Amino acid sequence: MKDTYFKMRRPFRKRQHRYDIGSPVGFWNLYDDNHFLARLYQIGNDEQEAFYGYHLKYAVSNGKCTEAEFYTHVREIVADHIEALRKESPFSRNHGRNRANLKMLRVFRDYLISINAYGYLDPVDITITRYNSEINELKKQLALKEQLLKDMKVFETDQKIRITKGYLYTLVDVIQQLGELRLPDKDGVRLLRPSTEMVWVKLICRYFQHGDEDINQQTLRSYFPANKDNPGTKYRPIQDKHKHFRIQP
Repeated sequence: MKDTYFKMRRPFRKRQHRYDIGSPVGFWNLYDDNHFLARLYQIGNDEQEAFYGYHLKYAVSNGKCTEAEFYTHVREIVADHIEALRKESPFSRNHGRNRANLKMLRVFRDYLISINAYGYLDPVDITITRYNSEINELKKQLALKEQLLKDMKVFETDQKIRITKGYLYTLVDVIQQLGELRLPDKDGVRLLRPSTEMVWVKLICRYFQHGDEDINQQTLRSYFPANKDNPGTKYRPIQDKHKHFRIQP
């Protein structure tokens, strides 16, 4: 096609490049936008940048348009197809495919927006539609997070366990011992297995206070190294004067 910006495959021949668009037979006139997006659906969003760049290079190097014109052309195609898919009936037999294509188009649109160096602006109605869609999605996410916060509040408390002043590191010593306890009938399996040693630090700071003062995480971080076998130079062992208890089976 002479009037298209895109690199088309030649009739009755294999593609010279996997990004070439079009079908081996059929009339392509005025349908190059459909072929362009159909190929995008097939290669997926992971290659959208390379796909766009391939056709941009073809169009510019062959004098078909400038970079800005090509960008505008593709943006308008994407905007038109997004709007068309949004208007499709949700009860259509192609609803599943339309949803997948719409999702892919939106990702591609966001990529195009990210490389907009040409001052291109969507028409007002399309912009409003997109923003309304994004606002609705954000409202859904906000509702989920509000419900999550509501569920978590059941376990929250403003009260803390007070550690007698001067015995913070005695508690740290006891916590460290808890982490070393092993079950006698389970071949040495630990009783407690935190996903990371920082869990102990956060637990102490969240639910305990030293006298009347809150506990800073930085105060305890060096007592709970990520690698116990190689704790590093910042590790600080508990001094013997703070060790008042020993947990034994």
